[in-house]
Amino acid sequence: MSSSPINVAKKGETILIALGGNALQVDENKANIALQEEFVVAQQGLKNIVDLIAYGHDKIVITHGNGPQVGRIFLQQELTKKEFPRQTTLDVCVADTQGRIGYILQNVFNNECKARGLNRSAYAVVTQVEVDKHDPAFKDPSKPIGAFYTDEEAAKLAAEYGWILKPQAKKGMRRVVPSPLPLDVVEKELIKQMLANGMIVIAGGGGGIPVIRNGSGGLVGVEAVIDKDRTSAMLANEIGIDVFVILTEADHVYLDYAKPTERALKRVSVSELEEYYQQGQFPAGSMGPKVEAVIDFIKRGGKHAIIASLFSLGDALAGKSGTHIVP
Repeated sequence: MSSSPINVAKKGETILIALGGNALQVDENKANIALQEEFVVAQQGLKNIVDLIAYGHDKIVITHGNGPQVGRIFLQQELTKKEFPRQTTLDVCVADTQGRIGYILQNVFNNECKARGLNRSAYAVVTQVEVDKHDPAFKDPSKPIGAFYTDEEAAKLAAEYGWILKPQAKKGMRRVVPSPLPLDVVEKELIKQMLANGMIVIAGGGGGIPVIRNGSGGLVGVEAVIDKDRTSAMLANEIGIDVFVILTEADHVYLDYAKPTERALKRVSVSELEEYYQQGQFPAGSMGPKVEAVIDFIKRGGKHAIIASLFSLGDALAGKSGTHIVP
């Protein structure tokens, strides 16, 4: 693999790859072996990133979502609150998922590199992200987490636990929690230094652990889940990333999604994409935050952003797949 098929990112340029929380989602019917399944699913998704290492593109930061995982953890907290009255707060649940998913990604990535004879390693960083305690999102929960429910199941959960649930793109009802805008990645300088020292960095898990500044300037966790794509875009700008890639279930961003007039966007300027966004083309609970993230990245100085399928990273960086967003 001495010749790289990648033409979007030149060798030596930095790449930030944002994996969706569904990158580790497993069949709930296999709950007895769910952890092992997570390793298998992670390996499938990370092989394409290790391919980049084999081709010499080794300045990489990996971020990841946690929507399904953090929802399950918080549900476990609710189901056992009678037995364990001291409940873990949502910010600590995010930290739990950072540790779990970071460990799995780091382990699988390093084993895959070793199997291919590549002397590279990834390192997971517990990442805090500062938010504004007065952010209006705290009064208007919008971030979907956890599983999908029928209308009947949602009504029962809302009545029993006081949850707020909203419909999600014809897939059913899902719990929503506050999702304030990220202001700053606390560990950004460490991440930048690690990247400069040749380390593959796993950071910003689940959008980062949400924290606010107290009266003395210290950091205090708050009940929220930050959108990981918004955090990924901000981190990409803060550390000078050249190419920002969001990997998801869809192979492109679509206009008129699920309508007879549906069509894929393949290459679009940031101004064009922003116009489509303002027309209401991208739902808030689906592609909306991803589109917002790439728009922010480009408008704040980013060179190139891509939204593509989890399993088509190579083709996306070769310009053959995905939606490419440029200035």
